[in-house]
Amino acid sequence: MGRLSRFGLVAAGVVVGGALAWGGVAAAGRLSGPAVTVVKESRQVPKGYLSTNVVCPPEQRAIGGGYAYHGDHDLENPVTVEVNAPETTSDKPGSVADAWGLFFLNPKSKTITVEVSVICVPIG
Repeated sequence: MGRLSRFGLVAAGVVVGGALAWGGVAAAGRLSGPAVTVVKESRQVPKGYLSTNVVCPPEQRAIGGGYAYHGDHDLENPVTVEVNAPETTSDKPGSVADAWGLFFLNPKSKTITVEVSVICVPIG
């Protein structure tokens, strides 16, 4: 591949990367303000597993969520998250996702602390 071809690929990559970054900034700008609620809570994960969720306030739906683990990271024996997804707290068919569900596996001999969160917006 010639020097000009490589330059063209690099230039195209910069343009595409810039467009993707700008799209992310624009989307983040739309996810702020009084209509967006972020709920953060701490959970203790004992050795073994923990299935948990974080629930949106009434009349709101979940559009995102996740977790943060600030402890020791061990590549040989890692804490894993098997589920990290929206869920509903209602048994009614057609209910909107109003919570963020997580399932942690902790192989460590000690209890760990994680921060779990859900991003919510009004229904409708």
